[in-house]
Amino acid sequence: MAQWNSWRVAKFAAPLELQCEAVPQPKGTEVLLKVTGCGVCHSDVHIWDGYFDLGGGRKAQVGQGEKALPITPGHEIVGEVIALGPDASGVKLGDKRVIYPWIGCHEPGCGECARGDEHLCGKRALGVFKHGGYSDHAIVPHPRYLLAYDGLPTPL
Repeated sequence: MAQWNSWRVAKFAAPLELQCEAVPQPKGTEVLLKVTGCGVCHSDVHIWDGYFDLGGGRKAQVGQGEKALPITPGHEIVGEVIALGPDASGVKLGDKRVIYPWIGCHEPGCGECARGDEHLCGKRALGVFKHGGYSDHAIVPHPRYLLAYDGLPTPL
């Protein structure tokens, strides 16, 4: 079975730790991608710190604090589609895509998702609440979170 390697924050402000596990098979509308690149954003540093510095000595805790760990940072993800759930459509194996990370939960009672503001939902954002792109694989719940970048150069 293929292995999924990711670098995770296991303790705030400590070196990232390598985590290895089996690569999941996509279910339903899920799409599995091989990560080919991931940007480093200032918010990744704040997630690693465990808080956002608001200035004046004020801090905003990240997520659920230590309960949210371990987490794989990285929300600026580019990858190649390598597996599709049986109900996934609109992408095909080998497609190169940017992953839109601000994924809503769409659970009953979620006001953000009900208003169409799933980008504000605090439950499934990749690299924040779900494992992100400091990894060799990423999985998204639906192809609608994958954006084509045809014609754009990928080397850094």
